[in-house]
Amino acid sequence: MSEEKLISIVIVNYRVPDFLARTLTSLREADDYDTAEIIVVDNASQDDSKETITAQFPEVNWIGLKNNIGFGKACNVGAQSARGTFLLLLNPDTLVSKNTLRVCVDFFKAHPEAGIMGPKIINANGTLQASCRRSFPSPQVAFFKLVGLSRLFPKSKTFSRYNLNYLDPDECARVDAISGSFMFMPLGVFREINGFDETFFMYGEDLDLCYRVLSLGRSVWYNPATQIVHFKGKSAAKQSWKAKKAFYEAMIIFSRKHKKTHAAFFPSQLLFLGIMALAAVNFIAGLFKTFTACFIDLLFINTILWLGISVRFSMLAMENPYFGSNTATVLLMHGLLSLAFIGIFFYRGVYSKERYSIVNSLVAGLFASMVFMVAVFFVNSMAFSRIAFLLSTIGITLVLVAWREVLPKLISRFRRFIFSTGTVIVLGNDSIALALIKNVETDASATIAGVLWPVNEQHPGQFEGYPVLGHIEDIKHILANGHVDQLLIATAQPWYSYVIEALATVKVHRLTIRWVSPELFNRTGEKLPDVIPLRDFTV
Repeated sequence: MSEEKLISIVIVNYRVPDFLARTLTSLREADDYDTAEIIVVDNASQDDSKETITAQFPEVNWIGLKNNIGFGKACNVGAQSARGTFLLLLNPDTLVSKNTLRVCVDFFKAHPEAGIMGPKIINANGTLQASCRRSFPSPQVAFFKLVGLSRLFPKSKTFSRYNLNYLDPDECARVDAISGSFMFMPLGVFREINGFDETFFMYGEDLDLCYRVLSLGRSVWYNPATQIVHFKGKSAAKQSWKAKKAFYEAMIIFSRKHKKTHAAFFPSQLLFLGIMALAAVNFIAGLFKTFTACFIDLLFINTILWLGISVRFSMLAMENPYFGSNTATVLLMHGLLSLAFIGIFFYRGVYSKERYSIVNSLVAGLFASMVFMVAVFFVNSMAFSRIAFLLSTIGITLVLVAWREVLPKLISRFRRFIFSTGTVIVLGNDSIALALIKNVETDASATIAGVLWPVNEQHPGQFEGYPVLGHIEDIKHILANGHVDQLLIATAQPWYSYVIEALATVKVHRLTIRWVSPELFNRTGEKLPDVIPLRDFTV
């Protein structure tokens, strides 16, 4: 007979092994982790997720699916194997606090009538994630949100009902719905309502689940006694357009299914049109974001082609085609080449932040060049300078990739030149922390204020000539009482919970948190790199 567990934690993974590893690490640090089982359902990631995770976390029960069946359906698959009294549905891009599991269990012991509970969820910059407590969508609620009245009157129970902004974020409250990134409930309740409605693919299923929990006569709770960090949308970012499409489809499904919620009947045709209008607005906004990049690309494409043709005909001592009988044809070349590059860049996702890469850009440029050269080859009237066209397409491809790589680096260096790194605190007490301090000392704009000791034990008072400001337990007090610009974390000791609690309770401005990857601490006996690589905590 299989061993029973108190908590079954189901996590659906889709191509985010690095984030999933951080989530599992934070769970390992949590109280009562030994009473939990971890079930990871992989939605056909087709990457190294399984190898990466099972090597670091052999206790994980891995369920690999052959197809991406969506979030809700995958959760249902994981819940079928659950053996716990309680079920936690957790996103792979979250970090939990040390007390999270214990607080959740204690809450249901004190509130046996409750059906589902969610914690206080904060963004990576410490701000409250508004979606962690919500009301059910209705035409009135959505209208107040869309026209900005909820922002203008955040404390109004009428206008700010969309995200319940009028509630104190540090007080426990009964709400309509909580975020699907963290849903804690008795496993029996989940099974009584037959889990998630599998009609929903990726969004809306959390609202629907909360609605059906309430229909059982049980309550939905927001409980800020514990906090988590949610790096929102990391899985969805892997397929940005599909994610947006799924979001609007989910809105339509939920609205049609529960259109009489709270007697708020609204004609489904008008509701559909409203949602489509919102989708159109978001799509147009997305196009505007890429307009600048398109403009720069067009500028380079046409300038390089002009230079290529002009130089080629100048070398041959021939009439410049821009001022002769071939003017119309050469202008047609400009249009065709521009269309080839811009169209294929769009198709390949080069204008998408999530899909952009050097390789992808080079492939797109090569493909666009081939399309253009094939057209030139087969249409004789356009083939008046194949060499100029070929060299121009090669130059365009390289320049379009180069400006994307070089410009961000120049901007970053300019910012570092104009704005100082500021006050730095280093969390750590070993050779890696020491090497990181040496790196920071080379930055003339940085000032190391001191060191935080990563464990609650006697410290020497100073480390590498810098004062030890306290233990990791003191991080809230230190951030609250002193201006800190950067917190650099260089320790393998547990730190997630302390940082999460500090972010959730202390108002800090412009704080950058960076941390040394855990892999570096596992390189025993190996020489440390000259520059310690750091990851951004904020994403």
